[in-house]
Amino acid sequence: MLKIKKQATKRDVLGFRLPMLTHEEPTLDITDITVVDPDNTYYMRMGSEAMTAYRIGKDHILVIDRSLQPVPGNIVVFFHEGDFYIREYCPEKNRLVLKANSPAETLVIENAQRWTCWGVAMLSLNPLLQPQQRTGRYSRVCAC
Repeated sequence: MLKIKKQATKRDVLGFRLPMLTHEEPTLDITDITVVDPDNTYYMRMGSEAMTAYRIGKDHILVIDRSLQPVPGNIVVFFHEGDFYIREYCPEKNRLVLKANSPAETLVIENAQRWTCWGVAMLSLNPLLQPQQRTGRYSRVCAC
């Protein structure tokens, strides 16, 4: 039995290459920007208005890195008795202050033994859709 295989014609490129092909950029992957350490990166949804002065609103998504050690001024996630608190990290001499919008929401910790720094917030994803657009498959876009 004879098998016939069609020979592919070779096409030479004639003329000039398209300029856009010489300036190709790699595709944009959001995890390349937001995730430094995949094993220690977590996402959390802000559950209150306690940090609006820091432009972190209710239902914003926070990217948390658990491998970073907090430094003064970081937005951190602290864990205490089953609850998570997202505040600005402000250590003082004999106590730890976790600042929020108002003094009423600010936490002053004298005995830090029962408080655990769970991670450091690296960035906040803010929703931009208008309420009338948040329907169907768009209802949970950026936690809204």
